[in-house]
Amino acid sequence: MADVLAFWAAAVGTAALAYPIALLLFRRFPDGGAGLAAPLGLMLAGWGYFLLRTLSILPFGRGGALLAVALLGLAGAAAWGLNGRARSDFRRSSGAAWGMLALFTSAFLAFAAFRSYVPEIQGTEQPMDFLYLNAAVASPRYPPEDPWLAGHPASYYYFGYLQVGLLSQAAGVPPSVGYNLGLGTVFAATLTGAVSVTLALGRGVLRHRRRAHLAVVPAAAVLLLLFVGSLSALFEVAAAHGRWHDGLFRAFGVEWLLPCAPGQTDHCYPAAARATAWYPTEYWWWWRGTRVIPQTITEFPFFSFLLGDLHPHLMALPTNLLVLGLALAAWRSRRPLPARGHVRPADGFRLAVLAIVLGGLAFLNAWDVITFVLLVGAAAVGRTLLLRPRDAPLASAWFLVVVGAGLLAYLPWWLDFRSQASGFEPYVGAGTRPAHALLQFGPVGLAAVTGSLVLAARARGLPVRGPFFAGLAVLVLPLALWVLLTLANGEFEPALRARTPGGFVTVGVFAYGAAFSAMTAMVLARANRTAEAAAAALAAAGLLLLYGAELFYIRDVFAGSAPRMNTVFKLSYQAWLLLSVAGAVGLGAVLTHQRLALRLAAAPAAVLAAAGLVYPVAALPNRTDGFAGPTAIDGLAFLAEASPGEWALVRAVQRLVPPGAVIVEATGRTWRKSDTGPQLISANVDYTDAGRIAARTGRPTPVGWYFHELQWRGDTPRNRDLLAARQELVDGVYLAPDPATALERLRQLGASYVVVGPVERSRYPADLMPRFTDFLVTVYDDGNVQLYRVPVTGELPTS
Repeated sequence: MADVLAFWAAAVGTAALAYPIALLLFRRFPDGGAGLAAPLGLMLAGWGYFLLRTLSILPFGRGGALLAVALLGLAGAAAWGLNGRARSDFRRSSGAAWGMLALFTSAFLAFAAFRSYVPEIQGTEQPMDFLYLNAAVASPRYPPEDPWLAGHPASYYYFGYLQVGLLSQAAGVPPSVGYNLGLGTVFAATLTGAVSVTLALGRGVLRHRRRAHLAVVPAAAVLLLLFVGSLSALFEVAAAHGRWHDGLFRAFGVEWLLPCAPGQTDHCYPAAARATAWYPTEYWWWWRGTRVIPQTITEFPFFSFLLGDLHPHLMALPTNLLVLGLALAAWRSRRPLPARGHVRPADGFRLAVLAIVLGGLAFLNAWDVITFVLLVGAAAVGRTLLLRPRDAPLASAWFLVVVGAGLLAYLPWWLDFRSQASGFEPYVGAGTRPAHALLQFGPVGLAAVTGSLVLAARARGLPVRGPFFAGLAVLVLPLALWVLLTLANGEFEPALRARTPGGFVTVGVFAYGAAFSAMTAMVLARANRTAEAAAAALAAAGLLLLYGAELFYIRDVFAGSAPRMNTVFKLSYQAWLLLSVAGAVGLGAVLTHQRLALRLAAAPAAVLAAAGLVYPVAALPNRTDGFAGPTAIDGLAFLAEASPGEWALVRAVQRLVPPGAVIVEATGRTWRKSDTGPQLISANVDYTDAGRIAARTGRPTPVGWYFHELQWRGDTPRNRDLLAARQELVDGVYLAPDPATALERLRQLGASYVVVGPVERSRYPADLMPRFTDFLVTVYDDGNVQLYRVPVTGELPTS
């Protein structure tokens, strides 16, 4: 419990130090931006830590982390001094700020309690996440080294790991604890961020309604964003209890949940998977809820938190809400960007913070940068255009300066980053079935569209000519671009044949929804109904992302097998956030309306949202095995019982190997002895225990997960040759015919240490492995695992 409280104190302390800055940025928010202070503080402190570590100004270790947090405190003091209304703003919003603290604490502790039932950092891509967290903490130099490719800087968007590592160091907890509590911090900060943004939006939309009515909006936002899941859970629960309807299951495209016919074993529901409790007990049945649309991933936040992969798209949620808050503040400001006249010190401070936050989006999750930077730009420049059209060019120039400054602020990262993206292509394929789209996006999509319809009713009698053409552009331009690109590629006719009628229907629904919402937003904006316009614009943006993902994809390493997998994944995740916020405001406007007939219009959306709650109710006990068994918060504690040798080896490496020293461990490839020498029998290394010591300690190893490195650095012949050569050298150490050969290979790798544990013994035949005690220095040996050091020239081996 001490670790939990220490981490909570570090997270809350960081938010508290950033609160004066939030007051300066969000003074018109009911909570003064308190709900957004946690991501704001982490972005600013994280940037300072990254830059000053890169410049070798901050020391390595906990002291550097504490100094970075202290510098955030100085920035907060400066913001307080620049804000002439700081005291009055604080008095006005302090009650709501204390409420945000209570919400954050409750959410953090609740998530920590859940995670204590499944604390293990293992499986899926959690080793990769743990690798980058440890790299952020254990790297003696910055930018940090890639622990799965010793000697090369990390080439990934690792800012979120840096932030969790910063909190872990400030709290004095190990990364194996910080991993799980970092997830809790992201969950709590997402919740308070959603409440802060939707309170501000809801107050503008509901205007003079009672406070109880206003509370409907953030409550709906929290449910839609963090708890609603795939509607496929309805069919999962039915199948688990033996209740099938052949026609209904096929109509919704969940045929794999129909019972297996005699002799059938694939794409059906086996009898062994039937529930043994009130909830489905089949192992990880809830995973299928993100794979309903073929050849895509359609995650949503509840699934991400349930799974526990500390991925960039998950860690970016609080910051994306922070950016939405910045966009909303700009949109509702009388002076969103400096235009003509003197630039005040407070303006300069705001612009600097904006540059650091927007510049950090790519570092946090590169997929988000275009969407959320454009939202802020559209809000700031659009507001200027409405208030003072002649100042719009200057405001645009200021925004470009901010974006440019943001890029420069993270220049050391950009110099090392290599993207896997290699192009922008029109999608040629069947498209998404309407039933699948309903299952995956129905709750948030219908809520947002319902909100747009209600807001459009408020716009009756307002001029629509200009907005009509804007909506028409949203409807037509993406499709026109798709047609032009398919014609240019010679794929137009094949694309028409490939897309099913249902695929065209889905495109039409997303397109018309986006166009209608955009038109509504523009009509309301022209009438200076800023809050209503913002809600409709967010609905339009979310639907436009789904529309775009049906027509285009970003070409990456998956282009040959599942071309649009990553594009649908990342864009639909952004859309879920935008539609949740827009839908919450829309539902709040409908449900609190005085007219009963209008309140009833929200019934379909409310029913779908309620149906979406079946997923978390049924999935939580499955994930935690009914909340039974022992609890822990250390993600490596399971090793002590499951593999004591591995646990001892990890502890020995952490204690005896200095940060930055290169360790040789099994590549993950499996060999056996044959008459002609060592024979490779399995080359698969990704999603195995390859690189597990590097992942668990942050000490670099020559090579880790092969395909993941290609994802991070690009699938080029040069990178393939580099990785293959390192695999051969590392395997050659464990299969060396004599000590001289082994030492030569170790020195080629620049390695200082070698580990031999259960994994190495399972990958390399014992009678082919050299006697390391004959030529290496034994550092640790408990009989089951050994850690050796490569001797310096002239040093004798010891055993």
